[in-house]
Amino acid sequence: MIAIPSVQPRNNNFDNLIAYTASNVNTLVDCSKERLYYQQKLLPTLPIFVKHVFYHCKLTPTILVVALIYLERLKTHLPSKSKGEFDTPYKMFIASVILATKFIEDTNTIAHSIYRLVSPLYRAKEINEMERSFLGVIEYDLFVDLTQVSKFIQDHKDIIETELAKKFSETFSV
Repeated sequence: MIAIPSVQPRNNNFDNLIAYTASNVNTLVDCSKERLYYQQKLLPTLPIFVKHVFYHCKLTPTILVVALIYLERLKTHLPSKSKGEFDTPYKMFIASVILATKFIEDTNTIAHSIYRLVSPLYRAKEINEMERSFLGVIEYDLFVDLTQVSKFIQDHKDIIETELAKKFSETFSV
């Protein structure tokens, strides 16, 4: 288990970090706006999905930060003109959060709760495929130390605390 201190916002409101995560993952790849498949039609908006996973699976802010670091690594390894289907951002989010959870947590209880939450949409085989694909693109570069977490928080602190979070809270309350 990795020793990373918990990332706690001043007022214990995680909406800023959740909003930033949704915005970040949504801009990684140019994706279709058309919901072609049945499971895509069942998906809520990405901000609501991220918020739902965060609260219902009891993610920690630290897990989200490590997932965001993984998503940055993914972005640097993806071809610049990468395209995806409507649910590609959801899949990238799921894979990054599961991998962050497995890296940080010894017991994988949170990873199992994520599997259970998304199982009506994606079969276990599809989720495993998401993880393998993500790992392949980032070349299995999962190690994150305290310095990297601290640097990420410092580098993105102002972005996370912008008006985006206010808009998210007003528009996407669960």
